[in-house]
Amino acid sequence: MPAFTANADYEEKDRNPLVLAAGDEITVGPADRAWPGWVWAEDNEGRHGYVPEEILEPTGEGRFALMEDFNPTVLTIKRGDKIDSLKQIHGWHWCRNEAGNEGWVAGYLLRPV
Repeated sequence: MPAFTANADYEEKDRNPLVLAAGDEITVGPADRAWPGWVWAEDNEGRHGYVPEEILEPTGEGRFALMEDFNPTVLTIKRGDKIDSLKQIHGWHWCRNEAGNEGWVAGYLLRPV
């Protein structure tokens, strides 16, 4: 598992993240230009956010189903934090910090150890 050090402070402010389970259906909007491979998605309750397109399966009429659970939690980091990357998708890493908290961190915020 690759180890990194946070090279900046970062905290997400999203108060109503788009948490999805395998089988949930969503509507997909445009792809993120800054992060290719991530697409804008909205669920039936109007919550929205970006999800990785490779976990989506078309169901017809512009709808998609998730093939696996998706947790959009972004990990709050402070410069100098030691972080392990558990997986990487299109420039974002699913990380665990020394306290055992997990979440997404943009690759540009990480420096290999």
